[in-house]
Amino acid sequence: MELDPVLELYGLPPEEFTAARNELARVLQVAGDVRSSASVKALRKPTIAAWLANRLVRIAPDMIAELTEFGSDLRDAHQSGDRVTLQRLTPRRHEIVDRLVEVAKADVADGRVVTATTAERLAATLDAALVDPGAAQLLRTGRLTTGLRHVGFGVVDEAGVPLPVVGAVPKRPLAQAARSAATARKAAVTRKPTADRTRKSAAEELRRRQRAEVQERLQHIEADYEVAEKERLDAESELDANEHHIADMRTAIERLSDELERARRELRQAQSRTRQLERALTRAGRNAAAARRRLDAQQQRLEALSD
Repeated sequence: MELDPVLELYGLPPEEFTAARNELARVLQVAGDVRSSASVKALRKPTIAAWLANRLVRIAPDMIAELTEFGSDLRDAHQSGDRVTLQRLTPRRHEIVDRLVEVAKADVADGRVVTATTAERLAATLDAALVDPGAAQLLRTGRLTTGLRHVGFGVVDEAGVPLPVVGAVPKRPLAQAARSAATARKAAVTRKPTADRTRKSAAEELRRRQRAEVQERLQHIEADYEVAEKERLDAESELDANEHHIADMRTAIERLSDELERARRELRQAQSRTRQLERALTRAGRNAAAARRRLDAQQQRLEALSD
């Protein structure tokens, strides 16, 4: 199966995707390529946000390349913990994403409405491709079926600037650490071996219990996260389906409006024709009545002559 026809599917408006996909699957099946036909038939219809992202790959490839190339610089700065560079790059990060969203809105400004939710999902998709190389690769395929969202890239300050991740336990001042070490060394000289072993055993037992408690809490948090993430995905899927339904209904309303206007024109024409036929019937009725009167009069004359 050639890839071009499949790529072409993802460049079509969402309302045309299903029919075009089914037709391509039918053509492949008729040609005897049953496996490819089944693969095409299984292709998912893209969400509105995914379709807009796919459109950007086609109409603005240079801007998409700029996005992914800039993402490499941003990741390098983040991994190196270069806060100054991150502060400098972050405004451009938002600028690139916002500019691409505006390009997408302008491209579909022919009557299609890009909702605030869809615009946010498109921005999240572009931002995910910017910070994550895997997401960037998915975006470049031009075959997204759903929007992307990146979680866990790093922490941000109140201005939204990513910050390097630091350890959870703050470092003590050097002098304090030195005093503690000296105290520990001095105490170690006077401790008895048995007391050392006892404290070591108690410390290990304490750490073991702490690890067990943390592990148990982590399992509960992971379970809660899985439930919350599933609910989010379900809600996102329902919203996407509803947006598709709204788009389909708008298309149906436009089609039915055209049919209604055409029916109204035909009704007006039929009503006009009815009035013409009624007038013609009236004239024909008068002519028939006059002819009947003449016929009766002629018959009476004929009967009178016969007598």
